Amino acid sequence: MNPTIKAYSGIVLLAISWGTIPLIIRTSDISSIGLVGIRTFLGTLFLSTLVIRKDFNLKELLKPGLILGPLLAIHWVTMFESIELNSIAVGIGLVFSYPLFVLLIEFLRGNKPKVYQVALICGGFFGLYNLLDISNIKSLEGVIYGLVSAISLSLIITIGESYSSKLGGLKVAFAQLLVAALILINFTYESKDWLVKNIEVSMFLGFFLTGVGLMTYWYVVKIIKPIAVSTISYLEPVTGVVLGAILLSETLTLRQSVGFILVVFVGIGQIYFDSRIKPASKV
Repeated sequence: MNPTIKAYSGIVLLAISWGTIPLIIRTSDISSIGLVGIRTFLGTLFLSTLVIRKDFNLKELLKPGLILGPLLAIHWVTMFESIELNSIAVGIGLVFSYPLFVLLIEFLRGNKPKVYQVALICGGFFGLYNLLDISNIKSLEGVIYGLVSAISLSLIITIGESYSSKLGGLKVAFAQLLVAALILINFTYESKDWLVKNIEVSMFLGFFLTGVGLMTYWYVVKIIKPIAVSTISYLEPVTGVVLGAILLSETLTLRQSVGFILVVFVGIGQIYFDSRIKPASKV
């Protein structure tokens, strides 16, 4: 399979999988920071079994770990807090303003995103706004948490791109998770009883959604640019809304349906333009 198509397939599947996380947050009787501690701990444990089979130097992982690890901890804690203080719709809507911050960072770095990239990201956010209906805000503190989460995520993807290209997705994911897990270790310990009682959910969240998920994420970033990854990731909140409608018997309004269709078409547009433009650039 073509590496670009493989990468897009990976990020689409990952976005859909990560769309289940808000449901876990809202249905778990545990603090948000405890849940983050569990996922970082188990994710690190899982990736460590893969890393030890590879040739690696702890020194080369130190810098990306110390930079990306704290950012990851901040991103997940503030995202979970935002969802708890407001709602899944408001929290995820705020967090997924991050592609706009990615655009801003790219401009500040001297890069000039193409017109279609700007249009796709703005169109995707407009679709997301209609899909999630984020107008019902209950907590200003939750809004601040959501924006902090969005900014930290935009920094993670733009800073981590170079490390992923140099070291590979597995090593970057492990270094990032290890530092985040150490930062949150006290909260993980306090939540150990919940982890044991809910071992299936914990393993799904930690091993699959976190360990495999981050490894896949950094593999994708190694191949396609952060802006393209940001555009496709709009599918993550879409999945959350659709699952909520299916599992909680919620109905989608006409406005939400229009937003859903727009987000899906934005994802298709990103893949189409990327596959069309890249071959031409090699001539």
